[in-house]
Amino acid sequence: MKTATLVSAGALAAVLNVVPATAAIADAVHRAGPTYSEGVPGPNGALSADGDRDKDRDRGPQGRPGPQGPQGVPGAIGPQGVPGVDGLDGAQGPQGVPGDPGGPQGAQGAQGAQGADGDDGAQGPQGAQGAAGVDGVDGAQGPQGAQGAAGVDGVDGAQGAQGTQGAQGAQGAQGVQGAATLDTYVVTETEDLPLAGVQATVTADCIGNDVSTGGGFAVDYTLGLGVNAEESAPVLAGDVATGWQARITGAAGVEGTFSVFAVCHDV
Repeated sequence: MKTATLVSAGALAAVLNVVPATAAIADAVHRAGPTYSEGVPGPNGALSADGDRDKDRDRGPQGRPGPQGPQGVPGAIGPQGVPGVDGLDGAQGPQGVPGDPGGPQGAQGAQGAQGADGDDGAQGPQGAQGAAGVDGVDGAQGPQGAQGAAGVDGVDGAQGAQGTQGAQGAQGAQGVQGAATLDTYVVTETEDLPLAGVQATVTADCIGNDVSTGGGFAVDYTLGLGVNAEESAPVLAGDVATGWQARITGAAGVEGTFSVFAVCHDV
C-alpha cells in the first residue's frame, strides 16, 4: 500500500527555495479534504540569472506529486443558525397503561381556606321531652332581703267561740298597812254587755284630784256565761292613777251587765 505525507506549500517552497504560486496553494488546500490526500503542485521553474522568468522558454516537465501534507487545523465553529419554524403537532398517542394503584400515600395537602358560612337550615321538628334531671345541690343561703312595704290591713276575722271560764287566781299578798287617817271611797260604773263581736271599754274615774289606789271589774250574767275582760288597768295621768278601766267584747248568747270600780283616796 502506498502512503503519502501531506506537506504544506509553504514548507515545500522553503525546502526548494522558491515561492509557491497563490493558485497552486489554493488548489492544494481544496484537494486536501478529509476523504482523500493529494500532494501540492510542484514548484515553479528556476529563475534566470537576472531574476526574471524566461517566458520564451518551454515549461519544464511536470514534477511528481509531493507527499501528503499534515492535517490542517480545524476551522472555528460557525455562528448558531436561525431556529427553524415549529413543526405541526403530532397525532394523539394511544392511552397509556394505567399505573399501579398501590403506590405510596402522598403527603398531606395544606389546609384549605375557610369556606363562607352557609344559609341557616329550616327549623327542625320539636324534639321529644328529655328525662327529668337529677336534683341539684341546694344553694347557699342568700343575703337578707330588704324590708318589704307594709301590707294592707286585712279584713277582721269572724268572732271566735267563747272561751271557757278561767281558774280563780291566787290570793294576793297582804298589802302594807295604810295610814290611820287614809280616807278612801269606791267609784263604780256599770253598762250592759255589748253585742256579739262588739268591743266596749268602761272607765271609773276618781273625783277631782283624788288618786286611785286600786280597782277591778265584775260581770253580772242574766243569760249565758264566759265573757272575760281583755284589759283591766288603772287610768294614768302621767305617773298618777286617777281611776280604773276595763275592756270587754260581747259574745253570742250572753247577756248581762259589766261593772268597773275604782278605789279612790281623798287627797
